[in-house]
Amino acid sequence: MNKKILAVAIPAVLLASNVSAYEVFSSDEGSVEVYGQLRAKLTKDEGKDIKLDDGSSRAGVNATYTVNEYFDVLGAIEYSLADEFKNRYSYIGASGDWGKVTLGKQYLTADDLWGVDNSYFYGGSHIVEGTISGGKHDSSVRYVFENDAFYVDASYAFAEDDANPEVFELFGRVNVAGFDVTAGVSQATQGHAAFDGVPAGELEDFFHTLWVERTFGDLSVGVQYASSKIESDAVNMELDRTGYGLALSYGLSEKSSVYGGYEFSEYDVKDAASSVLESNDATLVYLGAVHKFNSFFRVYGEAAYADGTTAGFTNNKNDWTVAAGATADSEMKYAIGARVYW
Repeated sequence: MNKKILAVAIPAVLLASNVSAYEVFSSDEGSVEVYGQLRAKLTKDEGKDIKLDDGSSRAGVNATYTVNEYFDVLGAIEYSLADEFKNRYSYIGASGDWGKVTLGKQYLTADDLWGVDNSYFYGGSHIVEGTISGGKHDSSVRYVFENDAFYVDASYAFAEDDANPEVFELFGRVNVAGFDVTAGVSQATQGHAAFDGVPAGELEDFFHTLWVERTFGDLSVGVQYASSKIESDAVNMELDRTGYGLALSYGLSEKSSVYGGYEFSEYDVKDAASSVLESNDATLVYLGAVHKFNSFFRVYGEAAYADGTTAGFTNNKNDWTVAAGATADSEMKYAIGARVYW
């Protein structure tokens, strides 16, 4: 890899005042691609003022080089362009007919595949994953393999003396009679020192999910089930969460589509005897539309109805708590946004 190319390209693109497509390098040996997206969003929640802010804009570089006809090496780096100039991920890897393996700071399988959620703003409340892992890890290995018959995606993240959670995730997808069926499991374990009267121990989060998707002409439909159980071996605590989701999308034209979704989630906090100390549920319904002027620019708008309470869980390694999360009382939410890609 030509390191001088990357050294010049990254600062030039990330700090440039105007946005334009930029081909850094391309040859028979490989390529370096610079990309990014600027986002803006305007949101209005019930009882609150209108808010205008950055919608998680980012920019990055992908590089791929051919070693031989069976083996490529690759690297990727991406930075947030929001309030803080922060590295989102950076990894290296290799790919071939045998699949692709990447090592470094990256999104883990469950968070990257996500599930049934067409929303640009409010959806995903039923997907109860990543509570301990955070969905992204500084020190992880990920392997992906796909052919005409099936898709396999697995991640392993290193604990590094409890500096991070240890995570193992395995997902697979097959097509059955025209239906894409995806299933996966994730287990994350976080060791922690003693704090606030809680002895040293481990938190464990076991997450599993199943979703099915199919397209009928211009209509795409997906349904999902997701479940998570968080337990501690230091105290008698158990947090069970379950979510169900339905997502729809209908293409009005090549550039315009409408989408919607229904999500229901519930949780129970239990003691050692499995008696429920707290139990709540939440409902979310969203409806939106998106228009893609071209591959570089799109606008979208969305309205959502929220009612109920979701589970809240803070995990700061040596200081974690279970509490009620977001609460809404039959509230309406509205948002519009735009993205410019390069």
